[in-house]
Amino acid sequence: MKKKLLFIALLVLSTAAQAQSDARVAEIRKLYAEVKQGIELKIQADLPHDDMVVSLDYMAPGAGPIKDVTHYYYDGEFEEEANNVVYRPNFITRKFNIGAMEYYEEFLFEEGSLVFYYCKQLENETRFYWGPSGYLHEDIKGERLASPNSAASSANLMKDVFQMMIGRNN
Repeated sequence: MKKKLLFIALLVLSTAAQAQSDARVAEIRKLYAEVKQGIELKIQADLPHDDMVVSLDYMAPGAGPIKDVTHYYYDGEFEEEANNVVYRPNFITRKFNIGAMEYYEEFLFEEGSLVFYYCKQLENETRFYWGPSGYLHEDIKGERLASPNSAASSANLMKDVFQMMIGRNN
């Protein structure tokens, strides 16, 4: 009897956790759509938008010519404690090749924290979602292109590079 009650309790907790996870994924998808739409509307209306583009072209031994283009979309907010405008990326896109293989990545941030990662290479797609307590969910189509840890590490590196380029240590 105790085993049945324990099983039922675990099932209820698991179902509740899955419902919370599904709700957070839905929130992130909504945020993603809003951010993408906002960027697109500003571009179409030819309005100024806060973005920075970094384009690298170089030769890599064994891979040949590499083209790596990264778009940083960011917000600036005056913070009294810093007595300065603090810039934080909210959406980063990156298109690059390794040899003949082309990749496309997206990083979505909410309040400075990574909440979504997307990578596409041919028909393969990888999506990771994060919540307040860490890694939350993944959607994989075809072959997995990254791990949650490598995606988070790349996001942190992208944020660090952004801060170096904008000349602020926020």
